[in-house]
Amino acid sequence: MKTELTIQTRRFPVVIRDERTGEEMEDHIVLELNQIKAADAMGLDIEEAIYRQYNRMGYWVLEIGKAQRHTITLNLEEVHRLHSVAMMGKQVEV
Repeated sequence: MKTELTIQTRRFPVVIRDERTGEEMEDHIVLELNQIKAADAMGLDIEEAIYRQYNRMGYWVLEIGKAQRHTITLNLEEVHRLHSVAMMGKQVEV
């Protein structure tokens, strides 16, 4: 039986500063659509949710770019197999 999971994602380019070192860098954050809806239900806009996630890790967000939308389909059997092999400490080719 083939089982799949389809995930709607948004990938945001961000510019952040490491508050410990002062280093500025470019990064990306990928959020699943349900995470965005949950933030909205809590009264947070997506930018505020992104700021909070980075702040918890010691970074300050300087800029958030436009999101790229993607639909990701995962074959759950294949993901489970790869995870099981990785957990046994073996190298996995993708």
